[in-house]
Amino acid sequence: MIKNTDHCALCDLSEAHLKLGLICSLTNNLPIFHKSCSPIILSNRLQEKLFELDRQTEELSLIKFQVLRNLFLYPLFGIGILIGDYFFYLKYIKPYGILNTEMGMYYSPSAFLIFTILLISGLGFFGKAIGPFLHYKEDKRANELEIEKVYKVLQLYPVKNTFNTHQYLK
Repeated sequence: MIKNTDHCALCDLSEAHLKLGLICSLTNNLPIFHKSCSPIILSNRLQEKLFELDRQTEELSLIKFQVLRNLFLYPLFGIGILIGDYFFYLKYIKPYGILNTEMGMYYSPSAFLIFTILLISGLGFFGKAIGPFLHYKEDKRANELEIEKVYKVLQLYPVKNTFNTHQYLK
């Protein structure tokens, strides 16, 4: 659903008002119209918005490979650390049990500390992979919604093709 303020965000006649939000400079009031606004001027603000969306889209496409690479590599590092941690456990902790009083020995607290640190760092690599991926997906979806909103507004008006709008129109 397109709101009136979505039209005004692209119009050169709109002004920002602290209490009211976007207002029309012709009426100095909130935008009141049904479906489309006849005096709308889509020029500078529309061009700025399209350039901003283009910049965001290119930025997302540049980091896509990095995010997907990290989504694959960091879990591999984490699994490698967890496997190493398991072998560390088998060699230095498991043979002694928690407190093996029969043999008169027990594992040192430093071995347990190393085991815990390796376990936490191994699991941390999974979060390091998933966090940026989720952030990327959220940014991509927000960018797509913004492009869709601009596209829906542009469908209502005959726009002079003084700048490259065809790359956004589906």
